[in-house]
Amino acid sequence: ARLGFQPSPNCKCSSKARAMDLNGVDWCEQNIETIIEWLKEEATARGVPFFAMPARILVRRAIANARREAQRATRPHA
Repeated sequence: ARLGFQPSPNCKCSSKARAMDLNGVDWCEQNIETIIEWLKEEATARGVPFFAMPARILVRRAIANARREAQRATRPHA
């Protein structure tokens, strides 16, 4: 969403996001290439240019952010 993309009524974005949330951060990290392929498929369907390296950077950043959020959630509050 920060990049200006929103799920459309006929895309699988929301279901893929749910799958990643359910499978967890470790799964996402182990399946980066699958996630990159999902992004490529959706970009192609939308007629948006796709570049694997920036997509990979974004996915890795999202994984790092999710890990930080999970650590904050499990950290005891002072």
